[in-house]
Amino acid sequence: MKKVLEIIGSLRIGGQEKVGREIGLHIDRDKYEIDYLVFDETKEPYEADLEKVGIKVYHFPQPSNGYIQYLNNLRKLLDKNGYSIVHAHTMFNSGWAMLLAWIEKVPCRISHSHSIKMVDYHYSILAKAYQFAMQRLIHTFGTEFIGCGKSAGKWLFGKRFFMKHGRVVYNGIDTEKFGFSSAVRREMRKKLHVENKLVIGHAGHFMKVKNQHFLISLMPEILNQRPDAVLLLLGDGELKEKSWEECKKLGIEDKVIMTGNVCNVADYLCAMDVFAFPSLYEGMPLSIIEVQCNGLPCIISDTVPEDVFLTDLIRPLSLKSPKENWIREICSASRHDSEKYGKIMGETGFDESNMLRNIYEIYDSVQQH
Repeated sequence: MKKVLEIIGSLRIGGQEKVGREIGLHIDRDKYEIDYLVFDETKEPYEADLEKVGIKVYHFPQPSNGYIQYLNNLRKLLDKNGYSIVHAHTMFNSGWAMLLAWIEKVPCRISHSHSIKMVDYHYSILAKAYQFAMQRLIHTFGTEFIGCGKSAGKWLFGKRFFMKHGRVVYNGIDTEKFGFSSAVRREMRKKLHVENKLVIGHAGHFMKVKNQHFLISLMPEILNQRPDAVLLLLGDGELKEKSWEECKKLGIEDKVIMTGNVCNVADYLCAMDVFAFPSLYEGMPLSIIEVQCNGLPCIISDTVPEDVFLTDLIRPLSLKSPKENWIREICSASRHDSEKYGKIMGETGFDESNMLRNIYEIYDSVQQH
């Protein structure tokens, strides 16, 4: 039986984390034993899903808290468990994993890029030097180089290297699950008390890069044009409380619903009339794929890679454009033929089964350690 180690920042609810979770939940347990290493001391929602099926999750402190301790702990873990595959989802920090996995003679060493930038990363000369050094380690000691899109692959591995040695494995979703249902829409809108409202939706961890602040700042003017508007924000995070305080300062707290993390995202999408996504940057956002599958018009920042512009539902706008442009697009958006988009998305290659098949083909090609 082959042993696999997935190295991922955390198992909180999010796109990258969902990809990591799905790999473990659907893997053939007659062929593989899979462990997870995370750098989050709290037990996040996806961890419970993995533990239910007997998957071990190891918790380490953040590498930046002490690289020597991290390297010692990781080498001990690799030496103890004899993995055949190390699959790192930790961007430039995966350089360390590639090096130590090579030292421990792990046959398959995968570096997987999920973004086109690092969250709140300060690009000092020292930071750029660190990234350069990590990229060299990845190039030298990695065996597989995956990007969730071309932009993500080129950013982590370098354009020339990725075009020659890398491969794109698109993040996938369960297209049947995220298809639109008018019955669910009626039920959810009644539950949320928004039956006769314009529901402007957003899903994402409350953090700087997701830019919920921008959406909240638009609401007073949106309400001038559409007094029936409601902002529905799914997700949790370090900036959630600050965002709620901002709503209160603007006097719009009765027009904003914050749900926290939810397990039935697809149901909430059905309740929405338009989805707004003003991210500062993204890799391959699963949420945008899910939204299109649901037939939901989506107003997004033009920093989102065009890899996910899969239907006519996408309306990209610059964050530098006048706010009036965002307000106009949001207020004028409406659903049309939402039911047809589930089938359309199932034919795009962004289905979860395609993603998992591509990853498992890599795993299957590896000789047991």
